[in-house]
Amino acid sequence: MNVTEQVNARIHVHRSLPEPAQRVALRENAGLTQKELAEIVGVDRTAIAHWEAGRRTPDGKRLDKYIEALTALALKGAA
Repeated sequence: MNVTEQVNARIHVHRSLPEPAQRVALRENAGLTQKELAEIVGVDRTAIAHWEAGRRTPDGKRLDKYIEALTALALKGAA
């Protein structure tokens, strides 16, 4: 993948990240605690708390895993 493709892929990923309030709603609607979601993503609970509050944004592999988890929660809620 060339540099342009990498940049475009990363921009697409950031656009896929829901707003903080939506992140909380997805998790809560699925009946998960921050700790449970953190274990799924492979981070500690405080990272999830920061991401849900909009104080921080995950990066790299953590961002990819977090978006994957939120997407799964969204699909579960739509079913």
